[in-house]
Amino acid sequence: MFRRTRGLWAGIAVAVIVVATVAGSDGSAWLMAFGAAAVIGGAAWSIRDFTHARRMHDEYQEFALSHGWEYLARSFEYGSRFAAYPFGEGSSRRQESVVRGDFNGQRCATFAQVYEVANDRNSPPTVYAHQVTLAELPVALPRIDIVPQNLPATIAKVLGGRDLDVESHEFNQRWRVLCDDPRYGHAVIDPRMIERLLYSDVEGRAVRIEGGAVYVWNPGRQGADGLARRLAVVSGIARRIPAHVIREYTELGYRVRRGDAATRPLEGPSWATEPGALTSRRYTGVGVDADGDGIEDWRQLR
Repeated sequence: MFRRTRGLWAGIAVAVIVVATVAGSDGSAWLMAFGAAAVIGGAAWSIRDFTHARRMHDEYQEFALSHGWEYLARSFEYGSRFAAYPFGEGSSRRQESVVRGDFNGQRCATFAQVYEVANDRNSPPTVYAHQVTLAELPVALPRIDIVPQNLPATIAKVLGGRDLDVESHEFNQRWRVLCDDPRYGHAVIDPRMIERLLYSDVEGRAVRIEGGAVYVWNPGRQGADGLARRLAVVSGIARRIPAHVIREYTELGYRVRRGDAATRPLEGPSWATEPGALTSRRYTGVGVDADGDGIEDWRQLR
């Protein structure tokens, strides 16, 4: 870690010297100055991410300890399950500050999907991170992306798939459904799913079903303060996947096998069966008595 940070600062120092030298010359090397400025910007971005990553590490480790969830500082297992953006990008791909456990009766997890993009041989790579929050499914369903209509066209093009329209004008105004198989897409986006996706807590998020999970992803690292809201979104959408879709893909042999993340025993205290809130990174929803004293925790936090 220290070597990485030292390398970033060294890159900035070199770039500053180059800019100063070029600025003091009478030549036509302003292009070099522009390149050096780009190096400074990339290094500064990486240092900012490094500092934020350390803060998220401490925050999620504390969250896991207080809720009985599993914590991993670094993992690589989710990269083999998911292929679409932001997975499969850049190099040195990994998941950082992974926490996972039981929410709303479902196996869930959140982590920062991190990758690096090389600049040139003389400067460190730029580090990018996206926060991913997921709810596990019993079957590995084909990929379907449900993204806001205002998603940049460049990202929509990377995601691929056909854009489906459904019988709800309000839904079509808010969402784009990208899927290779229209029949499957319409089977998943039924009236109950449409209703859930029109809730305010989903607005503006990118939602995906892929690799035996429902997950949302956002640029940048996000802390535990908003975790309950993100978990409510993914678990709520997971419950709305029609039973006949789950049954069809189970019969086709896509059931998640025993030992996979979705079928391991649940860990940690059982969270409430209806959404609650995190106060001081502690769940305070209805029905939780984590300390076993016979009094629901939320009543003791008044």
